[in-house]
Amino acid sequence: MLDSKPMSEDLKELPAVARNISLICKKCGVERFHVVLAHTNSTSAKVQCEVCKSKKTFKLATAKAAKPAKKAGGVKKTAKKLDMAAEWTKMKDQIGLEKLQPYNMKTKFSNSVAIEHPKFGIGFISTATNEKIDVTFQEAKISLVHNRA
Repeated sequence: MLDSKPMSEDLKELPAVARNISLICKKCGVERFHVVLAHTNSTSAKVQCEVCKSKKTFKLATAKAAKPAKKAGGVKKTAKKLDMAAEWTKMKDQIGLEKLQPYNMKTKFSNSVAIEHPKFGIGFISTATNEKIDVTFQEAKISLVHNRA
Protein backbone atom coordinates (compact mmCIF):
# COMPACT_ATOMS: atom_id res chain seq x y z
CA MET A 1 0.00 0.00 0.00
CA LEU A 2 1.37 3.42 -0.95
CA ASP A 3 1.88 6.13 1.62
CA SER A 4 -0.21 9.32 1.26
CA LYS A 5 2.89 11.32 0.28
CA PRO A 6 5.36 10.37 -2.46
CA MET A 7 8.70 9.02 -1.25
CA SER A 8 10.43 11.86 -3.12
CA GLU A 9 9.44 14.29 -0.34
CA ASP A 10 11.76 12.49 2.10
CA LEU A 11 14.86 12.68 -0.11
CA LYS A 12 17.82 14.76 1.09
CA GLU A 13 19.95 14.14 -2.02
CA LEU A 14 19.28 13.23 -5.63
CA PRO A 15 19.00 9.53 -6.49
CA ALA A 16 21.61 8.09 -8.84
CA VAL A 17 21.10 8.19 -12.59
CA ALA A 18 19.07 5.19 -13.89
CA ARG A 19 17.42 4.71 -10.44
CA ASN A 20 13.64 4.84 -9.93
CA ILE A 21 11.86 7.43 -7.85
CA SER A 22 8.16 7.62 -7.00
CA LEU A 23 6.58 10.92 -8.14
CA ILE A 24 3.21 12.25 -9.17
CA CYS A 25 3.13 12.16 -12.98
CA LYS A 26 1.60 15.33 -14.43
CA LYS A 27 0.41 13.52 -17.56
CA CYS A 28 -0.95 10.36 -15.89
CA GLY A 29 -2.28 12.28 -12.90
CA VAL A 30 -1.25 9.59 -10.40
CA GLU A 31 1.84 8.49 -8.51
CA ARG A 32 4.20 6.55 -10.78
CA PHE A 33 7.81 5.41 -10.84
CA HIS A 34 10.08 7.73 -12.79
CA VAL A 35 13.59 6.85 -13.93
CA VAL A 36 16.32 9.42 -13.35
CA LEU A 37 17.80 10.34 -16.75
CA ALA A 38 20.38 12.96 -15.74
CA HIS A 39 21.32 15.38 -12.99
CA THR A 40 20.92 18.96 -14.23
CA ASN A 41 22.52 20.51 -11.11
CA SER A 42 23.06 19.64 -7.44
CA THR A 43 19.37 19.95 -6.55
CA SER A 44 17.47 18.91 -9.70
CA ALA A 45 17.33 16.04 -12.17
CA LYS A 46 15.56 15.12 -15.42
CA VAL A 47 13.16 12.20 -14.88
CA GLN A 48 10.88 10.16 -17.14
CA CYS A 49 7.61 8.40 -16.27
CA GLU A 50 7.92 4.64 -16.84
CA VAL A 51 4.30 4.38 -18.04
CA CYS A 52 3.60 7.36 -20.33
CA LYS A 53 7.26 8.30 -21.00
CA SER A 54 6.65 12.01 -20.24
CA LYS A 55 9.69 13.89 -18.99
CA LYS A 56 9.94 16.53 -16.26
CA THR A 57 12.41 18.15 -13.91
CA PHE A 58 12.51 16.88 -10.34
CA LYS A 59 13.78 19.27 -7.66
CA LEU A 60 14.72 18.39 -4.11
CA ALA A 61 12.48 19.87 -1.44
CA THR A 62 14.19 22.83 0.18
CA ALA A 63 13.75 24.00 3.73
CA LYS A 64 11.39 26.92 3.82
CA ALA A 65 13.34 30.08 4.53
CA ALA A 66 12.10 32.55 7.07
CA LYS A 67 10.25 35.49 5.61
CA PRO A 68 12.55 38.44 4.96
CA ALA A 69 12.03 41.60 6.95
CA LYS A 70 9.69 44.13 5.41
CA LYS A 71 11.31 46.62 3.11
CA ALA A 72 11.14 50.35 3.54
CA GLY A 73 8.55 50.45 0.71
CA GLY A 74 5.84 49.63 3.24
CA VAL A 75 6.56 52.86 5.08
CA LYS A 76 6.18 54.81 1.84
CA LYS A 77 2.76 53.25 1.18
CA THR A 78 1.60 54.03 4.70
CA ALA A 79 2.67 57.66 4.31
CA LYS A 80 0.84 57.81 0.97
CA LYS A 81 -2.34 56.47 2.59
CA LEU A 82 -2.06 59.07 5.36
CA ASP A 83 -1.64 61.84 2.76
CA MET A 84 -4.70 60.56 0.87
CA ALA A 85 -6.75 60.41 4.09
CA ALA A 86 -5.70 63.95 4.96
CA GLU A 87 -6.65 65.19 1.47
CA TRP A 88 -10.00 63.36 1.73
CA THR A 89 -10.71 64.97 5.12
CA LYS A 90 -9.84 68.42 3.77
CA MET A 91 -12.22 67.96 0.83
CA LYS A 92 -14.93 66.65 3.17
CA ASP A 93 -14.66 69.83 5.25
CA GLN A 94 -14.83 72.03 2.12
CA ILE A 95 -17.58 70.23 0.19
CA GLY A 96 -19.55 68.55 2.97
CA LEU A 97 -21.83 65.54 2.84
CA GLU A 98 -25.20 67.31 2.66
CA LYS A 99 -25.69 66.75 -1.09
CA LEU A 100 -24.15 63.28 -1.31
CA GLN A 101 -25.01 61.71 -4.70
CA PRO A 102 -24.92 57.96 -5.48
CA TYR A 103 -22.40 57.12 -8.21
CA ASN A 104 -23.80 55.95 -11.51
CA MET A 105 -21.83 55.98 -14.75
CA LYS A 106 -24.88 57.43 -16.60
CA THR A 107 -25.08 60.48 -14.32
CA LYS A 108 -23.16 63.64 -15.24
CA PHE A 109 -21.11 65.03 -12.37
CA SER A 110 -19.25 68.31 -11.91
CA ASN A 111 -16.28 69.48 -9.79
CA SER A 112 -16.53 69.68 -6.00
CA VAL A 113 -19.33 67.15 -5.61
CA ALA A 114 -19.54 64.38 -2.99
CA ILE A 115 -20.44 60.93 -4.33
CA GLU A 116 -21.04 57.55 -2.77
CA HIS A 117 -19.51 54.64 -4.70
CA PRO A 118 -20.74 51.09 -3.93
CA LYS A 119 -17.20 49.69 -3.72
CA PHE A 120 -14.94 52.61 -2.71
CA GLY A 121 -17.29 54.48 -0.38
CA ILE A 122 -17.60 58.26 -0.11
CA GLY A 123 -15.43 60.33 -2.42
CA PHE A 124 -15.05 63.88 -3.65
CA ILE A 125 -14.67 64.92 -7.30
CA SER A 126 -11.55 67.00 -7.86
CA THR A 127 -11.71 67.25 -11.67
CA ALA A 128 -14.43 66.45 -14.19
CA THR A 129 -14.23 66.23 -17.99
CA ASN A 130 -16.95 65.18 -20.43
CA GLU A 131 -16.10 61.49 -20.03
CA LYS A 132 -14.29 60.95 -16.72
CA ILE A 133 -14.06 62.22 -13.18
CA ASP A 134 -11.13 62.09 -10.78
CA VAL A 135 -12.42 61.14 -7.35
CA THR A 136 -10.53 61.29 -4.06
CA PHE A 137 -11.46 58.45 -1.74
CA GLN A 138 -9.92 57.76 1.69
CA GLU A 139 -7.64 55.02 0.29
CA ALA A 140 -6.78 56.36 -3.18
CA LYS A 141 -7.51 58.76 -6.00
CA ILE A 142 -9.42 56.98 -8.78
CA SER A 143 -10.62 57.96 -12.25
CA LEU A 144 -14.18 56.92 -13.04
CA VAL A 145 -16.35 57.22 -16.14
CA HIS A 146 -19.52 59.31 -16.11
CA ASN A 147 -22.00 60.95 -18.48
CA ARG A 148 -22.59 57.68 -20.40
CA ALA A 149 -26.03 57.72 -22.01
